[in-house]
Amino acid sequence: MEYIDLTLQVKKTNRIYKMAEAQLKKDIVMGHVGTHFDLYGDIQVPLDYMQTRGVLFDVSHIQDREITCDDIDLDYVKPGDFVLIRTGVIERHPYGSGLYFSDSPNLSWELIQELAMEEIKFIGIDASDLRKGKEHTEADKIFLSRGTFVIENLTNLDKIRPQEVCKILTMWHEDPEATGMKCRVVAVQPTDEDGI
Repeated sequence: MEYIDLTLQVKKTNRIYKMAEAQLKKDIVMGHVGTHFDLYGDIQVPLDYMQTRGVLFDVSHIQDREITCDDIDLDYVKPGDFVLIRTGVIERHPYGSGLYFSDSPNLSWELIQELAMEEIKFIGIDASDLRKGKEHTEADKIFLSRGTFVIENLTNLDKIRPQEVCKILTMWHEDPEATGMKCRVVAVQPTDEDGI
């Protein structure tokens, strides 16, 4: 088995880290730095979400339009999955830069609705959001209404083979005050000698 850490390690010298450190409620704001998922209301993540089947879709070639249902073959997705979306934005722009936050493509509303109906446990992306601006929260809440958490700012998605099954291990620390929950995400990918 090959273990691939998908968690973005943010250095204290990073602009976003420094901005969070300067906030009055820095403990709350720090929950939104690096790899995390946003929380809305009093929600707990079920413990069985810690280990899931994972499947990655590579849409890194799409930079000038929305990602649609035509770009992702939902036949590969099963209930309970961790769906990984590789946009490539974290490979093109450093985390914390202006282009990192502005240059990733949105997922179309149709794709968001279709994925939410699949009853997956997590959707993870190597970008800061599924949709920009005020639509960020709306997209997250569509998934949360179906029991799905959106994990932002993943890295190393280029090391996972597209549309091949892997295992995903996700760890987090519950905090009743948090609006953003930092997490650790690790992919376990079979090598030629073994399988999952």
